[in-house]
Amino acid sequence: MKWLLVVIIANSPVETNLKFDTLQECLSAESEMRQQWANTFNKALKQDLPKESLDMISGQMTSGTCIPTK
Repeated sequence: MKWLLVVIIANSPVETNLKFDTLQECLSAESEMRQQWANTFNKALKQDLPKESLDMISGQMTSGTCIPTK
């Protein structure tokens, strides 16, 4: 069985076509995706961007899940 990473954007699931051999690999990829978002947000904080910009970046935060596939 393979595992498919699905990203949740605007409360809607979006397939990434990223398949992994194990659930752990898929979960690690999802974790990396969230870490990249956190890095972007933290960089924006350090740049002292206006609140509107920070709100926009914050609103783009994604989450994901892994589902079994063939």
